[in-house]
Amino acid sequence: MSRPATARLKVNPPLGRRPSLENCRIEELNIDPAYQRSIDNAPSLTLVRKIASFWDWSLFHPLAVARREDGTLWVIDGQHRLAAARLRRDLLDLPCVVSRSASRADEAASFVAMNQQRRALNKLDLFKAAVAGGDSEADAIAAALEAAGLRLARHTNYTAWKPGMISNVAGIEQAWRRHGAKVTRLALRALGEALAGQVLRYAGSIFPGIVAVCAEVLKDGAGFADDRWALFIEMIAAGEQAQWRADIARYRVANPNVKYSASSAAVFLAAWHELLGELVEDDA
Repeated sequence: MSRPATARLKVNPPLGRRPSLENCRIEELNIDPAYQRSIDNAPSLTLVRKIASFWDWSLFHPLAVARREDGTLWVIDGQHRLAAARLRRDLLDLPCVVSRSASRADEAASFVAMNQQRRALNKLDLFKAAVAGGDSEADAIAAALEAAGLRLARHTNYTAWKPGMISNVAGIEQAWRRHGAKVTRLALRALGEALAGQVLRYAGSIFPGIVAVCAEVLKDGAGFADDRWALFIEMIAAGEQAQWRADIARYRVANPNVKYSASSAAVFLAAWHELLGELVEDDA
């Protein structure tokens, strides 16, 4: 019988003393400016007002609080929540995880450690949450991905991806909102067909270019003829992901004021127009 992976994990003894879970009265909670960041700025004040206006206990995380030797309570993590509670005036206490403080320096070290360990949510995380929450746009995009033979990566580390996994959610959302569902679905289909069986490391780089070609072809409502679609798929596949990315990078160097997505669009449109021009010459 195999042993669980955690059995091989070497762990250090727990540090510090076990904290207590307490409901602390708001007026007893203090902020030490020696290590706490100021919230007297527009972004922080906006956040505080938003928390106060839409207070939701189901989303509330207990404050991390230090109890000093004199018995006073000092917030290590959660000053925005505390400020929001004070702004409401209808809350008397807040759930807190209270630890004993050896010194202000000890509190500051805890403050730094907590903020360093906190991982900000990326676009992929937010999109998955939107799908799980039943967001209509996110659900429609997820369905388009599935129809194209693609799927969301679990994380942004491409070295662990399987073929067909993508993480360029921001680019897909941008295409959906700017060009519409039809163009985006077609572009996803092209990406899936042209690079089938490949790890899509540079999908985020080349997808805006694929979208640009699809948008141009569909703008008159005609769409791709079968032979032109096959030609487009062949063009994408022949270029290879790394080469497309290199071409886009060179375009950006030559045009530093052009955004990355626009650079990708310019490179793909130029390649597509060149290919169509060659067809006209051959027909002539």
